[in-house]
Amino acid sequence: MNTDRATWVHGAIIATILLACLVVLAITLPRPYINSHPYRSEANHYMGHEIMVAKEGLTISEPSAVISLLERMGDSERHAAVGISLVETSRWQMKVKVEDIQASTHEELFDVRHNAELLFSRQYFRLGSILTLAVIPTDTDALCYYLLELDRLRCMNP
Repeated sequence: MNTDRATWVHGAIIATILLACLVVLAITLPRPYINSHPYRSEANHYMGHEIMVAKEGLTISEPSAVISLLERMGDSERHAAVGISLVETSRWQMKVKVEDIQASTHEELFDVRHNAELLFSRQYFRLGSILTLAVIPTDTDALCYYLLELDRLRCMNP
């Protein structure tokens, strides 16, 4: 009986060590982004008979980051830069806080009454807002994340 108990204790110790190694491995996995490397995406939003072209950039330089946005519709364009700080980062999630917003103009390029979806997404980019980005693993150097508060998926290429 004593031998069975010793075997059980040794098995429990080995399982605990194995579990601790897996936890350490999961914690030390690399960040999902390359520090100080610009990521870019481009999108077209169809609004009635017009198309708004949006180019977005993200550069993360710990402990802060900058999101830059260029919106172009017809002959009008609007530039915006959002300064954010990294509140919490891990392999699977990033929490960011909006610290600064600079825009070339406060005029909108579209009628918000007919494009409520874009208005909703801009409401979260206010000073002090905290956004949660769930990181989606990829096989490439692209950074893909899901903005929980905005219900948006973004993939950006380096």
